[in-house]
Amino acid sequence: EIADALDRGTLDIAIGFLPGVTGTQQEVLLSDHYAVLLRKEHPVLKGLVGPQLSHKHLRRLDYVAVRSHSETLRILRTLDLQQRVRLSAAHFMAVPTIVRQTDLAVIMPAEIAETFERQGEYVMLQADLPQSAFDVSLHWSWRFAQEPANQWLRALVGGVFRRRR
Repeated sequence: EIADALDRGTLDIAIGFLPGVTGTQQEVLLSDHYAVLLRKEHPVLKGLVGPQLSHKHLRRLDYVAVRSHSETLRILRTLDLQQRVRLSAAHFMAVPTIVRQTDLAVIMPAEIAETFERQGEYVMLQADLPQSAFDVSLHWSWRFAQEPANQWLRALVGGVFRRRR
C-alpha cells in the first residue's frame, strides 16, 4: 500500500525498514542491526565474558516480542525461540519499563537499544542473530521526484540523517 500511496501522491515520502516496499525511488538513511537489550542486573550477565551472547545464553532467556516489528519475530522463530516469548508489546517504546522491571530480554535495533543503554539501567549485547543487518531508507515516487516541495522534503530528511553520522 505504501508504494501505491506514494504513486498517488497521498504520501509524499515513507521512512523505515520497509522490505516489502518495491518500485520506489529510495535513499539509505542509516544501516543498523539487531541486538539484545537486558536490564543491567539480569542474571544471565553473571559470568558473561564480553558483550556477546552465545546461542546457549539466548536459549536461557525469556523474551518480550514487539508486534510492530515482524523481523524480531522472524529472528526468534529462526532461532527456534518463539516458545520463550512470555509477553508481547505493541512498540519498542513500551519495552524499557518492562525490561527494567523483569528478567525479559528484547531483540531490537541496536540504534534504539543504545539510546536505552545510555540511561544506565540497561545493557545492550551483541549476538549471532540471523540476518540481523538492515537499512532504514527514505522512499518516494518517481512521479513526484522533480517537484520542488518533494525535493526539499527529501533533502531535509536526508540532511537530518547525514548530521547524525
